[in-house]
Amino acid sequence: MSVANCIQDSQVGSREIQFLDRQESRFPHLMRLSKDFSFHVLERLKLSEDGANIKHYALVTNDYRRADAAPITDDFESLQNLNEHVGNNMVEILHDYLFGFVEDDIQTA
Repeated sequence: MSVANCIQDSQVGSREIQFLDRQESRFPHLMRLSKDFSFHVLERLKLSEDGANIKHYALVTNDYRRADAAPITDDFESLQNLNEHVGNNMVEILHDYLFGFVEDDIQTA
């Protein structure tokens, strides 16, 4: 089931995914951002249109508990998909995190 099938703003709950061992991580990009920077991976439980609970994963910063804090990435259906997205966009994610999102970046992209 895709993220599009979820009711907007239907998050039921969330929890942080912990990465304990660098050597055995199946998700090296997520491990690196969570260990070396202040990123967290959230498993978010959302309601689908038919009332079922669906898990999604997103990369967030350390201040994700604030009401106005937005996730760094969109929601993904699996950790593998999130890890792949983060690996493909690592430079942009770290640039925005370290230097802030610059509106000029949109115009030059």
